[in-house]
Amino acid sequence: MHTVKLNDDALIVIQSIVEHHVEIVSLQLIAHTVGLNWRQRYATSKLQLSNLESAFYQDKPLQRLNYQREEFRNLSLDNLPEVESHVVWSMTSKVLCSDAQFRHIPMMNFHPTFGSLLDIIKAIRLVCGTEPGFLLASGRYFHYYGNFLLNEREWEKFLASFLMPCCLVSPRYIGNRLLAGECTLRLTTNAMYKPVIPRVVFAFDGGSKWTKLSEAPFVLH
Repeated sequence: MHTVKLNDDALIVIQSIVEHHVEIVSLQLIAHTVGLNWRQRYATSKLQLSNLESAFYQDKPLQRLNYQREEFRNLSLDNLPEVESHVVWSMTSKVLCSDAQFRHIPMMNFHPTFGSLLDIIKAIRLVCGTEPGFLLASGRYFHYYGNFLLNEREWEKFLASFLMPCCLVSPRYIGNRLLAGECTLRLTTNAMYKPVIPRVVFAFDGGSKWTKLSEAPFVLH
């Protein structure tokens, strides 16, 4: 069984979630371009309004890879196909289960406009209750992976809930993910725009507490 410990990358986190959920039979990764996002390119309200048409453009994946359960469990970042320098690989939330139904691994990209890491942790607890999961530092911000599965309606509610505080996630991320029908979070790096591999900093243990991971392994039971 994969264990999760401090500084582990996102792939190890997802592999441990897959091992914990025997009903998952296949998963997908996507390759996509990275660069300045729309709000970075148009940082003021005046610029955003004058570039309103471009706000509705949605980048499409350049490539999709489908992995069966056992194949994914043995995957490493080094095994991923090479891509151009402006392209990265990301995990998708939508997984096929053994009952032939699609479900979602809860995933969220936190871009707080203000507040602290403790506010993000509090929000995750308010939305997800005592469900287990992991928080990763992505360089600029934070990525969350829940160690539980959501049906389509639960996934939509999960996304909508994080919009309610108005300050923790980008509404563009939520809008793009709803339009795509799946969440995505980055696995690999790009030297200019995404130079840091997301790595684990906190674990939610499935009880009432969150834990800053030590070097001791954190095993999913």
